[in-house]
Amino acid sequence: MIDRLARFRDGSGHTAVDPLVLAGPVPGVDLHSVGLLMAPPALSGEFMPVSMWRGIERLDPEPVIPSLRPDGLRAAFTEAVREMTATAQVIGVKVSGGLDSLATLVHACDVAEGRRVVAFAIDMTDDQGGSSVTEVQRLMRALNLNAELVVLSPEHDRAEPQWSPIGPRFDGMPEVNAAAAERAAALGVDVLLSGDGSDELLGVPRYATGAVAARHGIRAAMRYSRDAARGGPGLFGEAAALVSRFLPARARAQTYWAMNWPEWSSPVATAVLAEPYRTEATKWARAWVREQIVEHAVAHRTWVEADAFDALYPYTPMPPAGDIPEGSPFLHPSFLAAALALPLADRYRSDLPSAYWRYKAQVIDLLPGAMAKLPPRKQYFTSALARQAATLDTSKQLLVSEVGLVDPDQLAREKDTGVLLYVAAIERWLAGAVRCGAQIL
Repeated sequence: MIDRLARFRDGSGHTAVDPLVLAGPVPGVDLHSVGLLMAPPALSGEFMPVSMWRGIERLDPEPVIPSLRPDGLRAAFTEAVREMTATAQVIGVKVSGGLDSLATLVHACDVAEGRRVVAFAIDMTDDQGGSSVTEVQRLMRALNLNAELVVLSPEHDRAEPQWSPIGPRFDGMPEVNAAAAERAAALGVDVLLSGDGSDELLGVPRYATGAVAARHGIRAAMRYSRDAARGGPGLFGEAAALVSRFLPARARAQTYWAMNWPEWSSPVATAVLAEPYRTEATKWARAWVREQIVEHAVAHRTWVEADAFDALYPYTPMPPAGDIPEGSPFLHPSFLAAALALPLADRYRSDLPSAYWRYKAQVIDLLPGAMAKLPPRKQYFTSALARQAATLDTSKQLLVSEVGLVDPDQLAREKDTGVLLYVAAIERWLAGAVRCGAQIL
């Protein structure tokens, strides 16, 4: 995974993968660092910006070097799945009904060679009223996948996620994912795979009109432009990206950021965060933005290259929800290297019949012969996640209030789903740290 080689370092220069190894007999949680999680870059980007521990520095993982695979991404993906399941007698896969997790399940079944494969699906209703489980069942039948299916209910299948010293886990349904890990353990599953990271790694970037035209021709670029017009900066952004190529590197990076991330041009930490943490987190967020712009300028990235970079980095994979190792083949180092070597324009295929497929072209290529059976649209579960956030009782978020990290009055008035889920995740993590003997400083 991207964060597999992330390490921590203490003041004496000693390093370790587990920060608690370096934190001493009474580790101290640094609330100033925890507060950074409530500033927009981390709050929206779902990454761990620094170490959560006093006196412990988080080191950036080694960068992945792109390496083109002559045998293609499909072979690299199969190799990643095979390596991740090499010692497993029973293979588990978390599935949602989408193409990413489906690709993982298909390849897991291909490499199983007689071993059991168990798929785990959360029973959710998408924003159009469709069922995630119904779609998973249809796909498993249509593709004749030799896998068992375990269905979990968001209302009834809930457990406490495993605590990690790395930091909080920010998935929308942590208790349900923990229940899936428990069910997997009870069924003898040895590894739990997912499709995480696919959108970040293989998603079609914005501002690719020029790149698509240069590689695939004007017709392909026109279709891409029509698809791009439906969201984000739209056609104006695509035109601005073409003009930006003539700007100096610093101006190109600055105008890219203003166009692509207007809400992050001058970010402010959520009002739920109490002082002095809110001021500190806002100051950090603005410094972080300046650093990103400088990095894009130094690297002389075009807008399409910058958007593809920002989609993937920084990225912190979720820690396991239970005792079973978890991971995604999309984030396996060998597949990462192969995917990053792919020309950005090749992530888009203008000949596919739906915009969803055109934007998921490389994932569809991981599913040979299955195109006619694949869903033509993406399922979104915004309402389901909002319902999950609505079940949170803010009066129970006691620790974050007691230590002065959040303003309880602001928290009681907060309606933003993302903020509420983050506060709940931080509360759970702080409580776990206290159980481990940590002091909150």
